[in-house]
Amino acid sequence: MLKSSYYDYIYKVDGETIKLRPEKIFESQGVYLIVDKDLKLIWIWAGSQSRLFHRYMAANWAGKLKTKKKFYNFKYEVIKQGIEPNEFSIVYKEIKENRNDLSYPGQSRHSTVENNALIIKSGSGIPDQILQSELSQSDLDLPKSVKTRIRKILSEIKEIQMHVKYSMDHIQQRFTEIEKLLEK
Repeated sequence: MLKSSYYDYIYKVDGETIKLRPEKIFESQGVYLIVDKDLKLIWIWAGSQSRLFHRYMAANWAGKLKTKKKFYNFKYEVIKQGIEPNEFSIVYKEIKENRNDLSYPGQSRHSTVENNALIIKSGSGIPDQILQSELSQSDLDLPKSVKTRIRKILSEIKEIQMHVKYSMDHIQQRFTEIEKLLEK
């Protein structure tokens, strides 16, 4: 469990401190912080036999992690063993399967979306559109909050794409202008 960068996003509460890359995870006495980059969320997983003090320390440490530039604007959510939300099930499954091929918790969500969406690229390699004609909401089997977040991110990507396309067109115009000047 220790070599992959995946585990650089998992901490265990150890008294008043936290330990990065714990040897064991999801022990019923333990409390763990798991950073979910995609959801911009720090999950605080509390085992069914964990101490209230450790849950308090985890929330305190989550606040400290949020102040670091790396996790700025992340939220945190305390979840308890046995009653984890659906959004967490992907991370839980990844950790249980020891997915060393992933870079961070929740990354396998991308392969789910990529397998269900067709991305068409232009000659410049910039996606022109994401076709979802055959992609229905039920196909993704995601909670409504996650679907809403995905729509928002796709909208932001589309806006960025428009800016990049405008910039590329402008650059091409400038190249053409330079070529004309060099021909004179």
